[in-house]
Amino acid sequence: MKRNSKVTSTLSSAIALAFATASTTVVAAGFQVGEHSATGLGRANAGDGAIADTALVLTKNPAAMTMFDKTTVSSQLAFIAPDVNTDYSFTRNEDPTCSRRCTEETVSVTEEDYAPDQFVPSFAAIIPVNDKVAVGFAMFSNYGTGTEVSDEFSYGDIGGTTSIITIDSSFNIAYKINDFLSVGAGYDLVVGQADMDKSFAMEMGPVTIDSAFDMGGNAIGHGWNIGTLFTINDNNLLALTYRSAVDMGFEGDFTGSGVFSPTTGDTVTGNVDITLPAIAELAGYHKLTDTFAVHYSAMWTQWSALEELKAASADCSFMGADGVCFQKDLHYSDSMRYAVGATAYVSESVTLRMGYAYDEQAGEAVVVMPDTSRHQISAGMSYAASETMSFDLGAAYILGEEVQFEEESAVAGFSDVPFTSTATAWIVSAQMNMGF
Repeated sequence: MKRNSKVTSTLSSAIALAFATASTTVVAAGFQVGEHSATGLGRANAGDGAIADTALVLTKNPAAMTMFDKTTVSSQLAFIAPDVNTDYSFTRNEDPTCSRRCTEETVSVTEEDYAPDQFVPSFAAIIPVNDKVAVGFAMFSNYGTGTEVSDEFSYGDIGGTTSIITIDSSFNIAYKINDFLSVGAGYDLVVGQADMDKSFAMEMGPVTIDSAFDMGGNAIGHGWNIGTLFTINDNNLLALTYRSAVDMGFEGDFTGSGVFSPTTGDTVTGNVDITLPAIAELAGYHKLTDTFAVHYSAMWTQWSALEELKAASADCSFMGADGVCFQKDLHYSDSMRYAVGATAYVSESVTLRMGYAYDEQAGEAVVVMPDTSRHQISAGMSYAASETMSFDLGAAYILGEEVQFEEESAVAGFSDVPFTSTATAWIVSAQMNMGF
């Protein structure tokens, strides 16, 4: 290695999925954190597409496979520990037994740490066919999130539990045109699963209705990716990559009670079509001395492709539109992620790295996914145990900027409720690489 009832159910899963896609890789409670490798984590993913230090470069740039002169496999496991807190307030009677002319008080509450910890694995294998051609396979989680809002949350119709996972199986080939330029391309098979449930009580006139639902959906999508690697010389490399948008058609069963009771039977089927945005990235690597190198990345995500959420079912009629369960305009714009880093080659066996990244907010925040702009500080190291085996460690701290937003709640009488969210996260990753 060279180094209405059905409406809300389907809508809820759609919203959860849409905000879960606020990332190019792994999302944890509102963070964009592209962690497919411990080496990448240690440098905040700066220059990933241009640095062929492990087989997991395949998750960024298929063209980089031409940098390997032996069969190489890499596997890693990342642990993400987010801490998301949302402040809000609500009005209640000072005397709960009072029914007329009561004195009201405003209560301030914090929903604390409602994003669970997650493990995220990835794997890649690169096989050089000859000195011009290489093939490779990678499997990783491209999108995923989870939030568990407590039962004490006052606006349960916009809280609840959300869990979304996607697995990308990527098949790639690369060709070295000459010593300066290599190109690569791949096919991506994306499998997704989304689950959500809610339970809450809502006052409708003099009556309080207890309502609950759970929704699960699955989807398979197809995409492609291309990459280029420009080798100016052994110490200076540039990469330009593109990953296509992926259309995901989620279909799942919904079971509800109360205001979510299906109009036909206990279970209905809903469909939600979501487009995972396209991604383009420029990466660079420059080794300035025998022991020191700098690297950088600029990544663009086409969030403007998300224009609406539309849930459909033959049993639905929404705002006079038959066959439509729900439709809502989205407010997303294309965003950028910038990263810079440095690597120190301490010895033949030890490599140290660090990096910083700034991730722009892409869309409006919601309680289950309070998206915001993020700062990431990373550090990592590698240890080469032999010529064919090495180990990597990486760690990062992510600080999300405070975000204030409003979200409409049926519990609040279809009013816009103000929220303030803060979020941080710790990420650690361990990786093993082997050459054959």
